[in-house]
Amino acid sequence: MRGRVSDDFWLMLDCWMSLDLDYAVRLAREGHEYRLKWIEEALSPDDYWGYAALRKAVPRGMLVATGEHEATRWGFRMLLEMECCDIIQPDVGWCGGLTELLRISDLADRHKALVVPHASGVYSYHFVITRHNSPFAEFLMMAPRADQVVPMFTPLLLDEPVPVNGRLKVPDAPGFGVRLNPECAMHRPYMH
Repeated sequence: MRGRVSDDFWLMLDCWMSLDLDYAVRLAREGHEYRLKWIEEALSPDDYWGYAALRKAVPRGMLVATGEHEATRWGFRMLLEMECCDIIQPDVGWCGGLTELLRISDLADRHKALVVPHASGVYSYHFVITRHNSPFAEFLMMAPRADQVVPMFTPLLLDEPVPVNGRLKVPDAPGFGVRLNPECAMHRPYMH
């Protein structure tokens, strides 16, 4: 992958909670040769002690990211106070909404950690552009073959902006120009 992108492009590895501490440390050290910038969600979400050990063991300059499966500010507080990571990744839809995300971001700021919201796309853009400790938003590749950048929330949302060459052009419209699709059938999956 490093050969396909420029040297200043951040390579980030999302391990999706699939590793143990020993393997994660070895992977981080091997990835250092390719200038791996961060290792994300390497361990089980509640392995605070493992994350603290991982952060101490990764090569200098490599960042540890976690928190996408954390749901409360108290869990984020634990991650930050135990120095488990450099980047927290709250999901605005799972952590209690924008107000709670702001509280979590304030905690991160006090611990000199970055905040990169987990895969919430347009739902977290408002947050990202207003925070100095949130350098960018995570954007999921939703195309079936991950070969093109397509809107994350189609067909529910219309006019959703997508990044071009890693940058988002913000339209001069409320809510980033996004609208609910009136043609999208709304139904309750369970009736009780």
